[in-house]
Amino acid sequence: MRMSRKAGLLVPTAVCGVLALGAAGTALASIDDAPARPGGVAAPDAPLPGTEAVAGQARSLALASGVLKPVTDLITSVLGVPGGKLWPGQADRLAKSVRDAIDTARQTGPAAPVVPPATPAAPEVPPVSRPDNGKRAKPGRTAAALKANALADLQTKASALFKASAAGDPAAITRALRATVTGLVNVIVSTTLGSGLPAPDLPGLPALPTLPDGVR
Repeated sequence: MRMSRKAGLLVPTAVCGVLALGAAGTALASIDDAPARPGGVAAPDAPLPGTEAVAGQARSLALASGVLKPVTDLITSVLGVPGGKLWPGQADRLAKSVRDAIDTARQTGPAAPVVPPATPAAPEVPPVSRPDNGKRAKPGRTAAALKANALADLQTKASALFKASAAGDPAAITRALRATVTGLVNVIVSTTLGSGLPAPDLPGLPALPTLPDGVR
């Protein structure tokens, strides 16, 4: 039983994302540590000026890379076995790794802001009809909620990949591989929203996506 050749094209982008984000997350996350100076002299207690935002950005990147690595391990493992059918012990190990990574991301991600109870207000005048009416994000759909949805969706898609691999159906495995890569992209993009990451400064790169109006 052979896998579709197209399935092999799915992994390079995701793997590159792991290497880039993993390196960035690991390097930037060290901002919170206070290393000793050469000669055993302790570093001063005063924090570096203006690094609060950088520390938060590092945590966001580390969060994304922590999820990406086990899921890309799953993808490359499925592509690397005959017919895409994982061995039982291998599947169990990978499933636990993916589940633990997603659970950790859920627990360490930024909490959704508390919305105060709504107070009665006078009826508002209906807005003038616009082409995008009904397409804007609904109130309360925060960046934290989008990230939570992306993580839940990734778990669902990874589970479908495990199921397809166990069944040994090449067509179903290929579809599940594509869906899982898309799930990874959703997690990456949702991580950039509302995390305050700086705009890329390399000429030719587009700006980071932004949340729709009214979403924070």
